[in-house]
Amino acid sequence: MRHLYALWMTLFEAFLPAMVFGGSKWKRWKSGQRQWKRDLAQLSEDRKEGKWLWFHCASVGEYEQAKPVIQRMTKHADVNIAVTFFSPSGYEAKHQDPLLDWVSYLPLDTPSNTKQFLEALKPDMAIFVKYELWFNFMHALKQRKIPMALISAHFTDKHWTTQWPGIHLGQQLADFDRIFTQSEASCNRLESAGIYNSVAAGDSRVDRVLEVVNTSYKHEAIERFIQGSRVLVIGSNWPEDDAHLLPVLRRYKTLKVIVVPHELKSSQLDYWKEECESGIQTIDELEEGIRPSTRVVYVNRMGLLSKLYRYADVAYIGGGFGKAVHNTLEAAVYGIPVIFGPSNKRFLEIQHLKELGIGTEVHDDEDLQTALSKALEDEAYRKEVKAKSEQFIQDQQGATDMIVEWMEARLK
Repeated sequence: MRHLYALWMTLFEAFLPAMVFGGSKWKRWKSGQRQWKRDLAQLSEDRKEGKWLWFHCASVGEYEQAKPVIQRMTKHADVNIAVTFFSPSGYEAKHQDPLLDWVSYLPLDTPSNTKQFLEALKPDMAIFVKYELWFNFMHALKQRKIPMALISAHFTDKHWTTQWPGIHLGQQLADFDRIFTQSEASCNRLESAGIYNSVAAGDSRVDRVLEVVNTSYKHEAIERFIQGSRVLVIGSNWPEDDAHLLPVLRRYKTLKVIVVPHELKSSQLDYWKEECESGIQTIDELEEGIRPSTRVVYVNRMGLLSKLYRYADVAYIGGGFGKAVHNTLEAAVYGIPVIFGPSNKRFLEIQHLKELGIGTEVHDDEDLQTALSKALEDEAYRKEVKAKSEQFIQDQQGATDMIVEWMEARLK
């Protein structure tokens, strides 16, 4: 079965240069499949002494889950941190992060690539985040007896019916030395498949968002802009979200809106400018001077979203009218109502937020207006959300401590 998977990956790589479908993100990913070799060559010249911990993340969201663990491990003087990303957006956002010693793309998961990658990087430990399961890498690490863990994992029942080419997912998870899951339910699902190497630790991203909340931040232009008004922060939105947001926002004449899109595409900004006319400024323009007519600030910078949620009375998290909702915890940690689209089923934290009444799933413009009006106008509801959010966040803390304790014990 493993051989069939390896053959499928090898064939995919062989035909990769000829594949022309997809947009700019696909092209950037294809370019990344050449970048990792150059990065490894540079590493061989500049390699630091000490132990090397390799973290693999799909994109920025998974990196935020790994970051509390990374920060703790960097306190060890003899530890170096290597991070790989599958997504171009993750690599582009973090490849110059001063916290990290080496950043690159994950090679396509073929046997030859895994051999070349591991022999060059020589990791002393490997940490995969959430859903990143690459079977040839996992097998190669196991063969080399390199300690390996999966953190912030979440498994649903469908994981046991989904098949990779010739490989059942559950059979491969035994390669991990430890799986740190977000819940007992995930541990139970693993055990039902004969996998007994898991422990319920919670979501390390909670520790990360708490760190952001507790870090002082002030944006004077934004604070002048909102001036005590009700504020909606729209985070990680895509054009599919905008199609529902903009018609609804026309009905709220006094609401101040901060928009932080998932990607900095000029076409999306142009659309917002066309719809809002004189009522919108970019954050760069706002810092130059606030126009009286402005009620929407479009944040055309990376790295500010998690800080800007502190100014919100309600948040809309994008992605739910496309592939999947983005990070809801960054907003929920501030004790505010959170709204998102229907594509959210694979995120455990979102299901908890819905069950508690902190998060609201919307399916169309009418749902969105109803949820937004309740969040802005119902003070009893807002107080209830705040209290439940505080308890939820408190209950979810501590995953980082468990993961770091396990890692430190195996590095001795």
